[in-house]
Amino acid sequence: MNSPVAEYAGFVEHPRYGKGPRFTGLDVAGSPDARVYCHWHSPPGVRVPNTAVVADASRQGKATLHVTHYFDAKRVCRRCGRPFLFFAEEQKHWYEELMFPLEADCLDCVPCRKDEQRLRAIRQNYDALLKKTARTQADTLELVEAGLFLVESVVFSAKLLPNLRGFLKPLLLDAKGPYYTRAHALLSAINGVVEK
Repeated sequence: MNSPVAEYAGFVEHPRYGKGPRFTGLDVAGSPDARVYCHWHSPPGVRVPNTAVVADASRQGKATLHVTHYFDAKRVCRRCGRPFLFFAEEQKHWYEELMFPLEADCLDCVPCRKDEQRLRAIRQNYDALLKKTARTQADTLELVEAGLFLVESVVFSAKLLPNLRGFLKPLLLDAKGPYYTRAHALLSAINGVVEK
């Protein structure tokens, strides 16, 4: 039962769940049943009413108190500052399929999480290429491109730029070499970062 609500028009869209609440018609808030426990990351005011999804406590990791219901919960991304929903179905997936501890919370919207994953992958590739003892010229270009991207993304400081220039020197000595044009473009990009 998907129903976009005007209040959520400015929320970041989740690729699987959308941007508006996913109403289930189930709301256990204020239930007299003492056995009903909502996820502590979704207190009243944060959780969206009528979006509850029943949890399977037997599939959750060790916890002092297991959750019986998840709700769509309003969040503000700590990276970009935009509002988003941490969907009840997404929570169920996190805590029952991926086995994240119930203490884990979603603090970033999906695009920011994807950006973080991309940065992590580029960093790992950079580290692997840097450790390589017999780098090809293509490897060297890939290393420099990754390093430049990481400097521009403020993962590394601009102190890395002289090292990146040094990696390019052998490629720039051969003006007729197959990698000269790309190496020269990278050198220009590195110099452009310094001018900023």
